[in-house]
Amino acid sequence: MASFLCFTHVNPVTFPTKSSNSLAILAHKTVTISLSSSFQSLKTKAAGSSNQGTKPNSIVCADCDGNGAVLCKQCKGTGVNSVDHFNGQFKAGGICWLCRGKREILCGNCNGAGFLGGFMSTFDD
Repeated sequence: MASFLCFTHVNPVTFPTKSSNSLAILAHKTVTISLSSSFQSLKTKAAGSSNQGTKPNSIVCADCDGNGAVLCKQCKGTGVNSVDHFNGQFKAGGICWLCRGKREILCGNCNGAGFLGGFMSTFDD
């Protein structure tokens, strides 16, 4: 949090007049100016663990939380096949056949757009 506070001493410029007593009084007055009187500070709070999901009426995709990608369902986010697939075509220990080792696949709910009704979506409300 940053705040700005400025104190400036301003001595008024006076010109010689007939009364010397009024000059002495004006020359010793100082003015203090503060610029921080209208400054307001805000504090933000992080979302708690109980409030992690999206709102029910939000257009943000609830499956991917607006990211457009979800963990690979075949390798469970490891990027490596755990067993042989398709009669040994994709061996265990090799890169995942679904995500090709990237660990994430496009969200099937929003087609990677991150929001409901994204491009090429069949969702109609």
